[in-house]
Amino acid sequence: MKYPGILVAAVLLSGCKGGTLDADAACTGWPDWNTSSYILPYQTGTAYTVIQGQCSPPGNGHRGENRYAFDFGMAINTAFIAARSGNVVSLVESHQDGEVGATGFDNYIVVQHADGTAALYGHITRNGAVVGIGSSVTQGELLGFSGNTGNTGNVPHLHFSVHRCNPVTGGSEGCPTVPSNFRNTDPNPQGLQTGRAYPAQ
Repeated sequence: MKYPGILVAAVLLSGCKGGTLDADAACTGWPDWNTSSYILPYQTGTAYTVIQGQCSPPGNGHRGENRYAFDFGMAINTAFIAARSGNVVSLVESHQDGEVGATGFDNYIVVQHADGTAALYGHITRNGAVVGIGSSVTQGELLGFSGNTGNTGNVPHLHFSVHRCNPVTGGSEGCPTVPSNFRNTDPNPQGLQTGRAYPAQ
């Protein structure tokens, strides 16, 4: 298991560059997007561009245990919502925008779902959470506001990834990312594609 600070450095990554699927490992296993448990992590009527998608090429961070992750380009203080109902199990909001700690530690919220999986919402702004540890949240509920904390490459964005369990306590190896897609947007049978803007419907 990795220590939380090192974990967040690995999961909430820099280098928000576009890319193709990771050729080093098969990226498979997406559920039916029409019946996905997830909606986009932003409000209906808005659209944001995927600036780094899943299974990114060498030099980018969405690889290995973290291959199934998305970065949505968002200005600081953009509202984001719960992609799925659950309970808030981990939260940090003390870091300033533009701050990169020694380990890449930054601000994030983790929501654990009924099936044990957990969604990580990363790089949120200082004091940007409107929920607290132990909060029960419903799908579509406001969680907080995006930012530019940690290893963002100085590109404000929201990091979103679904893990087998809480990656802050379980480590990235014990709680790797899993494929996710979204039922309230354009067809995305293999997840969202880098460089495209997806409207929340």
